[in-house]
Amino acid sequence: MVQLSQTSWQEFSLKNVLETLQYAPMKLQMGPAPLLHYTFPKVLEPGATIRYNLQWGFRTLKWTGIVSSVKENKVTVRLGDGPFRGFTAKHSFVDEGNMTACYDEMSFQGFTDIPEETFAAIMDKANIVYGIYARKDTRDMVLAYEAQKKTQSIEALEQSATAG
Repeated sequence: MVQLSQTSWQEFSLKNVLETLQYAPMKLQMGPAPLLHYTFPKVLEPGATIRYNLQWGFRTLKWTGIVSSVKENKVTVRLGDGPFRGFTAKHSFVDEGNMTACYDEMSFQGFTDIPEETFAAIMDKANIVYGIYARKDTRDMVLAYEAQKKTQSIEALEQSATAG
């Protein structure tokens, strides 16, 4: 079994952090340490899917988790689909005024695509990255695209209404 635990503080409100985690980071700068990030669904409720991405060097490992429970900004997750026989995670977020404390615990069991010793060595060096600014860039792009689509739909509707 391989475990990862990390505590981080974000200089954003709790509401802002939870909303921003719904967007995958547009780009993250790689360094020597492996990076792990996750993306929440639009609606964080039992049965929803969380997407996980571990990047080290030119390799990427992706898997999904299924939300088991959500209570008071604490999310419990079990394996959805991935290269493990077992995966559990707990993500907790605590409002600390102008900051948000983020607590993450993950446990991995039964590896199918990578030897456990190799994975354990990678996870010993891994950092969970929130990439709030990179996620905000993604959000801005998505919102601009959706606004453009709505504008084009309205223009097309107006043109068809006057064509007859």
